[in-house]
Amino acid sequence: MLGGQMSGRLASTPQEQICTTLWHCNQCNAVVSIITSQVVDEAFCPACGDASLEFCGTIAGIAWAQVGNA
Repeated sequence: MLGGQMSGRLASTPQEQICTTLWHCNQCNAVVSIITSQVVDEAFCPACGDASLEFCGTIAGIAWAQVGNA
């Protein structure tokens, strides 16, 4: 998992506010999904570490993808 150091408690986020986005790296061809409660404007490839990712869309915007609780 990538990210900065976190301290304290995290507030739970209602399921309706969580967004899953898909990103693509043109350098190494990786596909990355980001699940967050905040808007992501820019992301960097966790495989390359330096390459900026290209936004592909949200999971809700992809007809074949469905997210649910099992």
